Amino acid sequence: MRIDSFVAKNANENPHQIALEEGEKTISYSCLDNDIDRIASSMAEFGNCRFAVLAESGIQYIKMLMAVYRSDNTAIPLPIELATFNMERILDTARINNIIVTEAQYSRFGEAFFKRFETVIVVSDDDSVNTLCKRVIEEYNNPNLRLVLYTSGTTGTPKGVMLSDRNLIANAASIIEILGITPADKAALVISPHHAFGNSIINSHLMAGGCISIVSMNFMGLIFSMMRSGISMFYGVPSTYRLLLRYPEKFKDAFRNVRLAATAGGAIDDIIVKNLKDSNPDIRVMPMYGQTEATARLAYLPSEDVEEFVDTIGKAIPGVILDVFDANNCSAEPNITGELVARGDNIMLGYLDDEIATERKIINGWMYTGDLAKKLPNGYFKLLGRKDDLIKIGDHRVNPRELEKYIESNNDVSGVFVVPVSHELLGNAISLMVIPNHDMDATCISSFCRKNLPGYLHPLEVLFIDHLPLSENGKISNRSIIEGYHNVKNSM
Repeated sequence: MRIDSFVAKNANENPHQIALEEGEKTISYSCLDNDIDRIASSMAEFGNCRFAVLAESGIQYIKMLMAVYRSDNTAIPLPIELATFNMERILDTARINNIIVTEAQYSRFGEAFFKRFETVIVVSDDDSVNTLCKRVIEEYNNPNLRLVLYTSGTTGTPKGVMLSDRNLIANAASIIEILGITPADKAALVISPHHAFGNSIINSHLMAGGCISIVSMNFMGLIFSMMRSGISMFYGVPSTYRLLLRYPEKFKDAFRNVRLAATAGGAIDDIIVKNLKDSNPDIRVMPMYGQTEATARLAYLPSEDVEEFVDTIGKAIPGVILDVFDANNCSAEPNITGELVARGDNIMLGYLDDEIATERKIINGWMYTGDLAKKLPNGYFKLLGRKDDLIKIGDHRVNPRELEKYIESNNDVSGVFVVPVSHELLGNAISLMVIPNHDMDATCISSFCRKNLPGYLHPLEVLFIDHLPLSENGKISNRSIIEGYHNVKNSM
């Protein structure tokens, strides 16, 4: 089965159930299924071909995505927040001949942008479909390929992650099980659906026959209004919750009746947990961990253990096996640092048109996550940073995430970010970007480091900043930290 098949199944069993909401607009499963059929008919002549999907983060995007599935083609969503040159790089490297686009995005990018495609299908606001040009070119894609999601490029050039129907359904089923999603649930989708986390929300709730309410994070007032409309499940990356917490009274009111708040895309802190619990003592807070290459989720922390083990990723989701391998690719003992590896039906087919990168990522059936971790005696896993983020300073290898946590826990700050910088003698040294909680002098941080850290970890400089160094999809990564540092330096 495909994900769109569950839309058809729910349309048959519960046709009047609301599937999607966006502002004042709602659509039932029956109408959604009919609209998917109509849009899919415009791609009926194709088969196993790659289609770029360019649409805003709303109902139209979900219809178009499901229509590509139903027409037995491969969807390649283009995140609309990307700069044009980044989007063009994806289109060129993925060798995409066909695109389905909303009227709004066609007008935004202009006619010249679309001349690169052999087929251009435009979907208007009233769901009418206009095929501007069509040329069916036979493609020799993996017959199991259904979706290509581009990674956020945390550690380098974004890669196209190839996912199959089996991957999508297996991961959605696991998420439904651990979160207890039912047809009675209404989920808030406030993050980009073009990336793995947002995509998994769509898949799991449509598969379960529930409702998804869609609002952009650009409109905070609309989010709080939506939360009062019967939202039972809320999803966000840590920065989502931090942004909402800028309005503490509204935050408390918004989560008063939410039964589950899930997080992914980064470590959640106890401040967020405390505020969620203060707003609703019965709320289940469920941190999750995953990667695009795993169709979204790999692990979750059971809600009953959140307060005690918030610094871990918990345990593997159903259908996934996690382990920590040492330098010899052998299973490490508890409390020994190694690389987190995973296997299961949700693990990707590979990277699009990149066999070398695929062979480096998946070895003997195990996907190497690139995350340093250790197993705890209770079976949970604790992340210790990215393997590629380690900074070599002289003869020392430094984990910047551990250093950040140490400085944060001993100083009155909201955040500390370690930046690797060039050093004439050591090769590398570090600078710090710091978000202070109160009025404080940078010399306080420098003094703490001189007193408590070895000389090679003394920062060359301490820069105060007032916001998180987030990537385009709301994550903090080594690359976003470095980019944030250069932005601050250039503005000085």
